[in-house]
Amino acid sequence: MKKTPCLLFLFIFLFVVTACGGPSTSTSSDLYVVKKAHSKDDKEAWIIAYDPNSMTEKKEIKILVQEPMVWNLIEVNKTYFSSYSKKGDNPWILDQIEHLGDNDSIR
Repeated sequence: MKKTPCLLFLFIFLFVVTACGGPSTSTSSDLYVVKKAHSKDDKEAWIIAYDPNSMTEKKEIKILVQEPMVWNLIEVNKTYFSSYSKKGDNPWILDQIEHLGDNDSIR
């Protein structure tokens, strides 16, 4: 009989933890960068790239870049392999980016 309250508590705890975090999505793919921009106060920087998951049209996707040095190295009209993620309705955030075929870079 003592296991039932413990299991109920565990179930409620897991439900609250997963509900508060919201759904998260992570994607790894090739991205073709078409634009770079930043806010006037330089607090946010982002890239605009074609969404590789859109099969019917070339849909642009905005991805925030949190590291200024990384943003400075990204070039427009180049294709990169990248990982980016988002939680809930928040914007996409760049997690990792590298030149295609660049096997000699430091990781």
